[in-house]
Amino acid sequence: MSKLYTDYPKAIPSYLLNGSDCGIPTGEAFHLLRRADSGDLPWPGNVFGITILSAWYFCSDQVLAQRSLAAKNMLHVKGGSILAAYLKILPLFTIVFPGMISRVLFAEEVACVDPDICMKVCQNAAGCTNIAYPKLVVELMPKGLKGLMLAAMMAALMSSLTSVFNSSSSIFTMDIWKRIRPRSSEGELLVVGRVFVLVLVGVSIAWIPVLQQSQGGQLFNYIQSVTGYLAPPVLSLYLLALLWGRTNEAGAFWGMMIGLLVGLIRMGLDFGYGSPSCGEEDFRPTIISKVHFLHFTIILFFVSLLATIIISLCTNPIDTKHVCTAETVN
Repeated sequence: MSKLYTDYPKAIPSYLLNGSDCGIPTGEAFHLLRRADSGDLPWPGNVFGITILSAWYFCSDQVLAQRSLAAKNMLHVKGGSILAAYLKILPLFTIVFPGMISRVLFAEEVACVDPDICMKVCQNAAGCTNIAYPKLVVELMPKGLKGLMLAAMMAALMSSLTSVFNSSSSIFTMDIWKRIRPRSSEGELLVVGRVFVLVLVGVSIAWIPVLQQSQGGQLFNYIQSVTGYLAPPVLSLYLLALLWGRTNEAGAFWGMMIGLLVGLIRMGLDFGYGSPSCGEEDFRPTIISKVHFLHFTIILFFVSLLATIIISLCTNPIDTKHVCTAETVN
């Protein structure tokens, strides 16, 4: 760790853009709580924004819900959730530190800032940070372990993809297609589910160019930004339905719709304008250039929360015999 601490600030590519600080590691690289105006991970977003995203993921994400429903009993559900919470410390050692080590060892490739050089290295003009982990595997591991590690990475990728595709297919067939064709047979639902997965795969492939240009070409930040634009309305509704018995159907529906609309507008603007390359002037609207996506996550959460509360108070309440919240459950 001491070696990484001293060498990481020196991991600078030999070619910088016009003498700018592009490609120079930030002085806050080893700090979890950074300045509020930090461009990569501001502390309000780190504390509150990531909390919102994590609560949504572990409490209401379809993949996690399916895994909990598949458990043998409630004891296994609770034990698995607690174990998963403890295991979340591991990405610091399995993802973050290896990425920093890769930058130290391969600064010319992983930390490239010149678009032409980056295109030669990884076919992405926005940057090559996404190749940090594969670069370590390919360059440092012996042949036998290299193949084993690549196989493990592919297996993990396929496992994640199958979980997402299976969940999406189930939602589409049971919640949407069954409403369109209430008398559809099991065979028809099976075919529709498979066709829907093929459509998802096609859309995913077509979306790759957008992904490469979003969030400076950083895949992890892209995933978190999309989640930050779509998850807060779901979590706000989840919490209100659980904790506030006055929440009704109108408030839940329109509160979520308002939140999703606001989030989709921000996401469309973000992807439409893209991220300027390092050293380029940022001409994007202020809501994109000055408001970090984690800060927007906090704003969107409270917008959805207030919309649901106001609409619920302005419409008829649900009959108390149908209300089931944390206060009414035995």
